[in-house]
Amino acid sequence: ARMSYKDQRELESLPDEIESLEREQTELTARMSEADYHKVGAQQIRDDRRRSEELEALLLAKFARWEALEEARK
Repeated sequence: ARMSYKDQRELESLPDEIESLEREQTELTARMSEADYHKVGAQQIRDDRRRSEELEALLLAKFARWEALEEARK
């Protein structure tokens, strides 16, 4: 069974999507690790923590999808 065109395009785009999410995660982690980060305020800290969790979930989903598409391609 051949991969559909849509699945092939998705497989090709996943590395860039993952790289972008990882870059955002790295920048967010760096910001949250700064010595004076606590001064940004409680709402920003909550928002950043929520986004950090979202990024982790998105990355897990993208890696799982990439793995599934790679398997389907074989």
